[in-house]
Amino acid sequence: MKAWKIFVALASVAFIALIIRLPIATTPGFFIGGNASPTPVIWPDTSSIHEIKLRVEGTIPRVVIIWFVAIDNELYIVGETDSGWVSMLENGDLVQMRLQDSTYSLQANAVNAGEEEIRQHWLVKYEADYPEFVNTSASENFLKYSSIYRLSRIN
Repeated sequence: MKAWKIFVALASVAFIALIIRLPIATTPGFFIGGNASPTPVIWPDTSSIHEIKLRVEGTIPRVVIIWFVAIDNELYIVGETDSGWVSMLENGDLVQMRLQDSTYSLQANAVNAGEEEIRQHWLVKYEADYPEFVNTSASENFLKYSSIYRLSRIN
């Protein structure tokens, strides 16, 4: 019985440490943070903002830090189709997105037309600051095996 109590105590400490670590490390987390905000009619200029946090619901929700691009007042994200968070995302699922200090409730819709234009905007946005990724075959392979989602306002 004493060994069981020690095991439960150690497992609890490890679990709490994991929860605390996940949102700020490079691994996905659970908590998105930010202030819940109404979705703006017009998104602010995001050309100098490189990352957003995206929370995908599931049995165990996932928060990932990802790159995004804005085109004609619409936001688009790109993720490897086989990654954990993309595999959890269904077309039309509700997500939360944190842009700077504001968190918005949005709908993730799979993009089935105009993907090349979105990829080009994505490459142009990140080329200057991340040439070691964008100008190599790594980005080609990433984009080849990725899914694109539009983050739409909820009506």
